[in-house]
Amino acid sequence: MKFSRTALRIAAATVATMLLALVGSTPVSAAPATTTTHTPSTWTLVDLPQRLCATPDDPRALYFFVVLDGTWSTSITVGYTGMPAGVEVYSPLTALPGSGDGHVVQILAAFRLSGVAPSRYVPQLWATDGAVTQSVPVVLDVQSRC
Repeated sequence: MKFSRTALRIAAATVATMLLALVGSTPVSAAPATTTTHTPSTWTLVDLPQRLCATPDDPRALYFFVVLDGTWSTSITVGYTGMPAGVEVYSPLTALPGSGDGHVVQILAAFRLSGVAPSRYVPQLWATDGAVTQSVPVVLDVQSRC
């Protein structure tokens, strides 16, 4: 049986996340995300130092991890601001009601590139439950070779 690259990447990311959860590891620079509203919440979008290198027309489905800490009773919607022209974000990007301990990936915020100009971009990955919106920076390096 042959699996697609996308399926293998998602499986590898899931296995890595489960292993981190099993050993109780926390990313070195994990920090709470910036909250853009003052409404109290019981969840936090974890700020992982995420960087991705891709070519301008990379055919793969690319993604950043969405890790939540706490509990939430409504779905959390995830998206990006500041992505360059030529990025197609898959939707819907939604974490169903549940909980997280800050170690497990709830969803992968996936996207695809099409003719993106080479440069370093620092878009914001945001999450909202409708009352609270939090965001963290992610780095997207678009280069002729990675």
